[in-house]
Amino acid sequence: MNHCISVFSKQTATGLVAGAVLGLCLMPAIGLADGGDKAPTSGRSSGGRGCGTSAMPVQSQVPALILLTPNGQQGQTVSTRPTFAWFVRDAEPLPLEFRLYEQEPGDSAQSEARFTLIKEIKDDRLRSTPGIMVLSPTTAMPELMVGKRYRWQVELVCDSNRPSSNLFAESVVEVVPMQPQLQRQLAQTSDRVEKARLYAQANLWYDVLKTAFITPADTTKLQALRLSLLNSVAIDATERKLLQDSAIQSIQR
Repeated sequence: MNHCISVFSKQTATGLVAGAVLGLCLMPAIGLADGGDKAPTSGRSSGGRGCGTSAMPVQSQVPALILLTPNGQQGQTVSTRPTFAWFVRDAEPLPLEFRLYEQEPGDSAQSEARFTLIKEIKDDRLRSTPGIMVLSPTTAMPELMVGKRYRWQVELVCDSNRPSSNLFAESVVEVVPMQPQLQRQLAQTSDRVEKARLYAQANLWYDVLKTAFITPADTTKLQALRLSLLNSVAIDATERKLLQDSAIQSIQR
């Protein structure tokens, strides 16, 4: 077993480039899912615009909302109730809205994909907190179908009377079948870091995310795993610093 963990590889216009290794090594770097099917957006809110809150000059270079996706690209999962997570830059608590859409049948890679809303979380209890917000899976969330693609979206409500001022970020996740070999390997270990390594080898971003952000991260290896994932989300040193220094809040729905 390779005990050296590095950051997930990042997709660029010229192909895959490996991320930098973070301190403790735990698993091999991996690329994104094959097929080149990109998410419809970058997983980031536009520019450095916030909701009128005063961000520090350095922070203002970072989008106010960043989804924890593999550098804005489509990720995969074998979980029918995956974990979703995102970064909020500004300190002022504001209403947040979460939506999950299912791709309609019959759409092809050559046509514009159409998605139907299947879940919306929109209530007074869901408010932004600076740092990493993790939406843990519960039975309140719909069970996703293997072989389907889903778009998930987070909206930061700047002004409920002016929806056009709100900030959006969205990405796409695909639910894929569990391969028999992976299922056997997972059944043979109870170690979270080893499970994350197996998921990473299979290009299952959201399953690594779920494994890494289950609380508590009570070992050095798990803390390093979290940092590795956050580093693979960031696109520059400023984002990397903010993400790594972020507090983590779990949201139960």
